[in-house]
Amino acid sequence: MRNSELSSPDEEFAQNFAADALQVLPEHAFKPGALIIRSAPGGGKTSLLRMFTPGPLEQTTRNRARSPFDEIYRRLEEIGAVGRGDPGILGVYISSNGGYSEIGPPLSKGLAAGLFKALLNARIVLRALRAVARLSDIEYEDQLALSQLRVESLPSIRDQGQIPIKGSALELRAWAEEIETQCLRYLDTLRTEAGGPDLPAHLGLDAVQWLASAKFVVNDAPVAFRPLLMFDDVQRLRPWQREVLYSECMEHRTSLVVWIAEQTKVLDPSGLLSASRHERDHQVIQLERAWAERTGKFQQFAMAIADRRLRQAGIELQFDAVLSSTPVDRDSLPELEEAIAALKDHLLEGAASAPKYEAWVNAVLEADISDSFRLAIELGKTRILIARDRRRHSLDFDNLVGPDPVPSGVPQAAERMLTRDFGLPYYYGVERIARLASFNIEEFLQIGATLFETIYGSRVVKGNTSSAVPASSQHEVLKKLAERRFKELSRGVRHGELAQRLIETIGLMAREKTYSPTAPYAPGVTGFGITPEDRLQLGKAVSDGSSSVYHELAQVITACVSQNILEMRETRQGGRAFTVFYLNRVLCAHFDLVYHYGGWQRIPLATLIRWTNGQGRASDFSKLL
Repeated sequence: MRNSELSSPDEEFAQNFAADALQVLPEHAFKPGALIIRSAPGGGKTSLLRMFTPGPLEQTTRNRARSPFDEIYRRLEEIGAVGRGDPGILGVYISSNGGYSEIGPPLSKGLAAGLFKALLNARIVLRALRAVARLSDIEYEDQLALSQLRVESLPSIRDQGQIPIKGSALELRAWAEEIETQCLRYLDTLRTEAGGPDLPAHLGLDAVQWLASAKFVVNDAPVAFRPLLMFDDVQRLRPWQREVLYSECMEHRTSLVVWIAEQTKVLDPSGLLSASRHERDHQVIQLERAWAERTGKFQQFAMAIADRRLRQAGIELQFDAVLSSTPVDRDSLPELEEAIAALKDHLLEGAASAPKYEAWVNAVLEADISDSFRLAIELGKTRILIARDRRRHSLDFDNLVGPDPVPSGVPQAAERMLTRDFGLPYYYGVERIARLASFNIEEFLQIGATLFETIYGSRVVKGNTSSAVPASSQHEVLKKLAERRFKELSRGVRHGELAQRLIETIGLMAREKTYSPTAPYAPGVTGFGITPEDRLQLGKAVSDGSSSVYHELAQVITACVSQNILEMRETRQGGRAFTVFYLNRVLCAHFDLVYHYGGWQRIPLATLIRWTNGQGRASDFSKLL
């Protein structure tokens, strides 16, 4: 079900692109300046960028009258990427996998920076020429055809640099290819001397200015494409290279639109834990956070991708249609009947000495509730409300009035307690599966691939094509996936063993709070919070280094956030600001927690340090506010 983002031809890619992915772009995505697109691995950055390259844009406009291209074209037209049946954007895609990280010692910092800029300049020019040729229906490898294309450029405020301002596409291609060849020749020979007379070193990233002011002309007719320069996988660059790229793209005050895509892990702890989230000279999109603000849209987006991947595999199925959203089937009916009987006995026995509680229970039993699962939930809600009422010491034998209106979250808390206590399925159905992905599309596809094995086994191997995969089977599959994910933490995350200890203790704390009889944080606890002062302490610990008692904790939390193990959000409670770190939703399944957001516990940094070192104690949980 999973598929390489760069393995399919342009038409196949465009056909399988989910138009809903475009919703995460800001309103002014093509505003001059830089747009930073970040996510954990698998957030969908590469697919998003690739959609704006000439091939997919061309295929979409060419096939805009038929499905599914029509929907993609409509969305692209809304944001100004296409118009009047033609692409309007000249997407120049630069991958960071092209040997840039090999540039370094023994070169001095200055010469290494010059070589890096020279190689990047050459490739921006080459990719731009190829993109214009593609959109102008010119065969790039045909010299005669390419000779129709010329580049004119107005002198910039800055020095014109080392890129020819104007000339034929053939001349510019020859210049750029020679620069690229010289750069690669130096890297391939693995020289030990610090440079030489043949080392190409450019003073600036002049291709940004060149592309911004370039006028492409085909047979004396100007080409009306707006350039969009896209850098992908920037986390693969060396830190100083990333700084050079950022500096050059931010300082060039031009009309050029620049998108920079990178994984969140590229941020150092001080950057990630900085209290300021405002960027003065560029926009930032954190994809998981953007989708979290569009929960329903993410589900729609995820389902569209799942359906397309199934079609790619030659399977004509709708993903949501083969996953049951009914919590109880024939196999799990005995457990439900046992749950109802046990809840009745428990409630009636406890209410025998309190007339008002007996009245509450009887009101549920006498209600016209034909759905057995709903009846069990109502009984579970009553159990929580009675426990809360007892906690308030408000027992009043003469007051038979029913409980106050049910607070928000209590029905969901009752369901989670019910399903765990009596072995009923909880993690099932497309809505909950989409939420378990923590708004990361690769995580959703991993979940989908795991469930697909069950779907395939039921429908193809067993020949059961008439029914959906039951909730109990989905729950079992997802619990196994969650257990595997937790076990992989020690190997798959920086500071893995420390991270695993911290996550385990957070999960145990959350589970204890979630299953408290009064459900005080309904529907349940799934994260922890720190104060602004604590966050500043963590940020300061990074600059102080290992001498700070919080340094290791800051490193561990940053690693978890960058890998989508913890999700960081800002919130307010009691008039105070807090930073909340929620557990990855799949890991919530490992600890039998709710899939909802909301409930969290404030935890002091000193306690978090103990937990990271494997010194979590049960007494810690009871002391929490």
